[in-house]
Amino acid sequence: MLKESLPELVKVAEYCINFRKDPKIWHSHGCYGYPAAILLLAIVDSIGFYVIGGKVREHFNILKHKNYYNLNLKKKDIDRIYENYRCSLTHNAVLEVNVVLDIGKANDAVFEYKNTIPYINLLPFLNVTKNVVGKFLHKINKDQIVS
Repeated sequence: MLKESLPELVKVAEYCINFRKDPKIWHSHGCYGYPAAILLLAIVDSIGFYVIGGKVREHFNILKHKNYYNLNLKKKDIDRIYENYRCSLTHNAVLEVNVVLDIGKANDAVFEYKNTIPYINLLPFLNVTKNVVGKFLHKINKDQIVS
């Protein structure tokens, strides 16, 4: 199932990020950022479950795992991503106050602070996630750790 579900999640996240809102309809610019973030964070959670295990919160340590996301994040950053982005979006369909989702540019950091405000940049998050899913699926094929 993972060989089908993870690429599907990536593909739909990519569609959401590439979509551009018509401000006449949406009253704002941007993409389908909230569903894209939910999907990308679900992939983090899923791969973290298989590679790291433990409680859901611990799955997000995959973000600093050298063989997967390899993001240079501190524990407080991972906690912020988990609590202020993943949990708020998944359970309440909103972001916490003073955290931002941005489309970003391909070479931006996935997670960064701008004037002390945390940002997740969706395009670089998508690009890193595509690579991570590829590595993970290759590993499960090779090691047969899951079917």
